[in-house]
Amino acid sequence: MTPLTFHLGLSKLLRMGLIIALLLDNIDFRGIWIPRWALTDDRKIFDYLGGEFNHIFLQVFANGEAYYDSKLAPKRNYLKSNWLKCFLKEAHRRRIKVSAWVNLFYFWGYGEFTQNPAHPLNFAPEWFVKDLQGSILTYSPEELRNKGIEGYFLAPGNPMVKEYLMKIIEEIVTDYDFDGVHLDYVRYPHRIFVYDENLRTSFYRRYYYDPIIFYADSLKSRLGIWGVEDLIIKWENYICDDLSQFVAGINKRIKKIKPEIICSAAVKPDYRVARDEYYQDWLNWLSNGYVDVVCLMAYDNEIEPTLSNLLKKIKDPQKIVVGLGIYCQTAQTIEEQLRLIKKLPFSGFAYFSYTQLKENSEYLKILMALDK
Repeated sequence: MTPLTFHLGLSKLLRMGLIIALLLDNIDFRGIWIPRWALTDDRKIFDYLGGEFNHIFLQVFANGEAYYDSKLAPKRNYLKSNWLKCFLKEAHRRRIKVSAWVNLFYFWGYGEFTQNPAHPLNFAPEWFVKDLQGSILTYSPEELRNKGIEGYFLAPGNPMVKEYLMKIIEEIVTDYDFDGVHLDYVRYPHRIFVYDENLRTSFYRRYYYDPIIFYADSLKSRLGIWGVEDLIIKWENYICDDLSQFVAGINKRIKKIKPEIICSAAVKPDYRVARDEYYQDWLNWLSNGYVDVVCLMAYDNEIEPTLSNLLKKIKDPQKIVVGLGIYCQTAQTIEEQLRLIKKLPFSGFAYFSYTQLKENSEYLKILMALDK
């Protein structure tokens, strides 16, 4: 092959969008999530990683607050102003890639609401999701906990929410030398919290029905059971498609800033549950190139059935990283799961999370033993 032929071939690969495959080098992806409460460890984090990881998901935006010098979002100020740039420089010196871990729609937990006027809780309460009764903000933490909901979510169908989040992600990518953007909580909190006015209005303009009346007896008498069922299917598909297009838009806009950047998402491991219960249609995201990589939050004791079933559905398993819950599994179980993953054609694994790795060195020793 001549140098010119090689150059032309490489250019073609880049145009085809295969740069992500080149970045991953078709080698074992060895990732770890580092949550915001561990950021005070700063560069000491690398000592606990023991050289066993090649990718970090670093949480820099959560609860609607920035853990960096943001001009758009309220900031957590207990870190040095230049900590993030120094951390990224050290990671790259060690040949570790770092993705900015961003909590998208999950904007507050069970704690007392912040009084910061720069937080959407205070300047835009109408941005939060609604069910048939009203805003999620009217629910107590205990009521949400009983429903299995982690906290208070912004409405994914609200155009102002989308643009607000898009601007924050663009700020992160522009101001810091991240190798990727990692989207977390890119979903609805529950299938019932989908009735914000923006999404309903958008659907009404297309189908001439307000989804809020789908379960009314008067509509059933007019359209019949099958007619109503057809509308409900259209509504659920509409919710999924709206969220999918937002994800695609994020990927497109960050690549305009940094073409080689990796767009990944943390997702529910069962794609059917992800879509049906949370409108997180990540199988579609992969097949259409809306994201480059998904990280399965496969934190169960038994993951083989989920992985085996997924291999029947996915065309390119190299776009999937298997997240392992070291916070809830024994070292022996994690070792078994790692050996399983190494036998399968997935890209690799990611530990959740750094906190448990720091507390229990057994999880690091497992990785060292697998290298022998």
